Amino acid sequence: MIPFLVFCSLLIPVNLWAAITPHMHSDVSMRILHGVCTVVLIPLLWTLWDQRRLLRSLPALVLAIFAMVMVVVNSWITAMGMGVEFGWLDHLLLALSEVALTVFFLMAPEPEPITEP
Repeated sequence: MIPFLVFCSLLIPVNLWAAITPHMHSDVSMRILHGVCTVVLIPLLWTLWDQRRLLRSLPALVLAIFAMVMVVVNSWITAMGMGVEFGWLDHLLLALSEVALTVFFLMAPEPEPITEP
């Protein structure tokens, strides 16, 4: 889990840099960045679903909706390519989603072990 969180935390400055310097990157590098950021949100969504009974409902729901929107939007950007209006805003939201992902996995409760009778 630690290497995954380190990788996710490295995506934060990359997305901030992409937001500051829009359209200074190639179409291929942009598609790779959006694709990778989409893929790293999948474990968050899976964990939110898997541990839904252990988590507080409202914060988990807000985080799940935010992550789902980011997955859908970034999947579309990955498929369609450059030329998205307000792309810098999407990179800021991606950086925010990576911060939320890192904080969630660092602060989330551990699932209770299943004991056999």
